[in-house]
Amino acid sequence: MNKNIVLVGTLDTKGEESLYLKNLIEENHFQVTTIDIGTGWRGKLSLTPDYPREVVVKSAGSNMEEVLALGESGQENRMMEIMAEGAIKICRRLYESGKLDGIISIGGTMGTSLGTKIMRAMPFGLPKVMLSTIASGDTRPYIGTKDIVMISSIADIAGLNRITETMLRQAAGSVMGMVSVGKAKTTEKPLLGITTLGGTTNCALRVKKEFEEKGFEVVIFHANGCGGKAMEELIDQGLIQVVFDLSPNEIVDHLYQGWGDAGPTRMEEAGRKGIPQLIAPGNLDHIIYTSPDRILERFRHQYIHIHGTGIYVLRTKKKEMMEVAEVMAEKINKAKGKTAVIFPLKGLSILDKVDKEFDDSEANFAFFETLKKRLRPEVEVKEVDAHITDDLFADEAIKMLYRLINISKGRGES
Repeated sequence: MNKNIVLVGTLDTKGEESLYLKNLIEENHFQVTTIDIGTGWRGKLSLTPDYPREVVVKSAGSNMEEVLALGESGQENRMMEIMAEGAIKICRRLYESGKLDGIISIGGTMGTSLGTKIMRAMPFGLPKVMLSTIASGDTRPYIGTKDIVMISSIADIAGLNRITETMLRQAAGSVMGMVSVGKAKTTEKPLLGITTLGGTTNCALRVKKEFEEKGFEVVIFHANGCGGKAMEELIDQGLIQVVFDLSPNEIVDHLYQGWGDAGPTRMEEAGRKGIPQLIAPGNLDHIIYTSPDRILERFRHQYIHIHGTGIYVLRTKKKEMMEVAEVMAEKINKAKGKTAVIFPLKGLSILDKVDKEFDDSEANFAFFETLKKRLRPEVEVKEVDAHITDDLFADEAIKMLYRLINISKGRGES
């Protein structure tokens, strides 16, 4: 049986291009199911969809009269919510019945918002491709933590020409290729999730190697705002059994509106699910901003370390470190499962080794003491006389993780 690719689009405005895409995919021996998420305001249909807009809005518990009235009163956002909700329900039914092997959409600003919202509701591993006029900008609002491939359309998706046809073919090839390659193998191995950023990577890799030898599968998440949030979502889905939160710096960026903001619930999901977690203060010694004008007024006088294009880094001083400790203590104290904390007494990131402005042991120890004071007595705290980049720190973290999950490290240790 041929694989089925779902094509979602505003067929009143992108009908000709959607029909081109549909025909191209079908010529390559895939089935195509079309879902119309347009309102019919701006044009006539170039193809008859399998799921017309009337069916889509009905799936959302609405009707076209309500949707059109919302549009006429300037409530486009609510109108889009209804279309997306209906399409999500249809796609979920198709997926659960084995009739959705990949999903593709095309659009401008509104079409991208709708298409990616539907894709974000689909499971990890399902191929998702969005051909978009806004793929070269900030795509975080559209991709979020999901495995969506966004392709820049270069030109506006407005008619067929040598540019748009080239990009439509590339988008079609992307989704067909992903569907054809099939799913990755599954395993029953327990999964350890680790967060890392920059200089803490060596520690993460040392822990990864050790635990893989013990029969674990290890996934490392880049703590850039999306990474930590993605880990929390996978914990919620029951896919991760153990956590080493080596770099919880996304909490700092949330508090001070930095680049890596992962939201207010970062570092809460493992505790809520009751799985073992070890927490380190990796990279808490700095805040990252994408431009100088985004730096909060209270920090404007501080030294700025320019790490690269669009990466402006400030040292978190004693006051901020104590504020961060208070917030982390509140999160850690809610944990239902085994939880421990490990401190590297000689430094929290690679920055304090390469830039003397970040070498602030007073601020670090203010964090250590505040956190220790606020934690519940049953939360184990280990202080290691090492830098977070040192092998000694990684080895001590490995021992603590083994204790948390009650397995022997071997090599004469337990």
